[in-house]
Amino acid sequence: MTRQNGFDWTGEVPLRWRDLDAYGHVYYGEYLTLLDEARVAMLKAALGPTDPQFVVARVELDYRSQVTVEDGPLAAEVQVERVGNSSLTLRERLSSNDGRLVLESRVVVVLYDLDARKPRQVTDEERHALS
Repeated sequence: MTRQNGFDWTGEVPLRWRDLDAYGHVYYGEYLTLLDEARVAMLKAALGPTDPQFVVARVELDYRSQVTVEDGPLAAEVQVERVGNSSLTLRERLSSNDGRLVLESRVVVVLYDLDARKPRQVTDEERHALS
């Protein structure tokens, strides 16, 4: 993964039986949930323990390898590629417990004010923490 600038985070996401399809593989739609868990953990690490409020504006997924429950927990990497006025562009990777790359993603999230029901600006403190 190419890092241009920004905050880096690594961690793990567990695999659950509910993540599997009838063939015993992680169902393709569940990767969005696994990535979201990693993304929220990264944002909490960078911005503080409160739940970050954001909406996903764009997702690109590149599936690299199949995954079964034996391949977990998955190693997760999230990198901040760009900090905009109200958005963050993130690069994400998931790897199996034996180091095999299973998924790469690029996501744009928009920080959101739930009370006002609209995007909000990235604060100077957030910008500093993410760079």
